[in-house]
Amino acid sequence: MLADSSLLEINGTFLVEVLAFLLMLAVMAKWVFPPVMAAAEARQNQIEETLKTAERTRDETTTALAEAKQELDAARLQAREVIDRAKRETAIEVDELRRKTQLDAQEQLQRAREEITAERDRVMQDLRREVGALVVAAAGHVLGESIDAAAHQRLIDESLAKVTATEGNHN
Repeated sequence: MLADSSLLEINGTFLVEVLAFLLMLAVMAKWVFPPVMAAAEARQNQIEETLKTAERTRDETTTALAEAKQELDAARLQAREVIDRAKRETAIEVDELRRKTQLDAQEQLQRAREEITAERDRVMQDLRREVGALVVAAAGHVLGESIDAAAHQRLIDESLAKVTATEGNHN
């Protein structure tokens, strides 16, 4: 009998096993595979959605990063402009202050010169009067007589003219 047996013998057991296998496949196809397939599809949909969300997030992040970089560049440019404007305004203010200071110094120098000139003129007038009085007194001594008002005035005028001429020669 061993010689007659083959590897595959179709007998009743085999048919029952095939029938049980087909029945098990039918049961699995009806009740097991649909939930497993639904869970697999749901998992696949969830993964696809997660990938889409990650891609959207990456795109949004890239866009936000580009916008932040543009804003940073704009802020840097604006800061440079503000600094440059401040430097220009400072230079203008320094120049204006220097100009005003120079004008003030020139005005003070001019006032001082005018005051010096006025004081010199006043001193010269005082000196002329005193020199005139001394000349009249000296002339009175020399002449030994008193001089009348007209002669007195004439002598003062002549003396002042001589002093002025001498003073003009010294300056």
